[in-house]
Amino acid sequence: MFRSAFRLVQTTARTVQVASRSQIKPFAVPVVRKFSDSALITPEEENAAFIAAFENKDMDAFDFKIAYMNLHSHDAVPEPAVIQAALYACRRLNHLPFAIRVLELVRIKCESRQDIYDYLMQELQPTLDDLGLKTVEGYGLHEVSEY
Repeated sequence: MFRSAFRLVQTTARTVQVASRSQIKPFAVPVVRKFSDSALITPEEENAAFIAAFENKDMDAFDFKIAYMNLHSHDAVPEPAVIQAALYACRRLNHLPFAIRVLELVRIKCESRQDIYDYLMQELQPTLDDLGLKTVEGYGLHEVSEY
């Protein structure tokens, strides 16, 4: 009985010693700053990559969602050429909800700047006419509905 109690005390003491050694922090820590060494992508290259992704003939709905979420995650208003490529990709996929969501993306990104939204809608109007789409306002999606 004393032997088992003695072993318990020994193992507890060893654990405390190991824990106290691992908790000792050095007084001076070398500071190492890690930076990426990859080249920065210019906005023109980024737009070209988005256009190439949306113009891919083998794109399916999953690939479109990935490209769309990547576009939506950026903190910038997409160029009209990128939006146009996304809308034509929606036509190739024959998916109207994707097209409406792309137009909603434009509306959300330009929420505080009506002049930018008007410019984008002016630039996209021939594309919308070609595809038979309306604007967000044309669908009535800019208003809050009451149920």
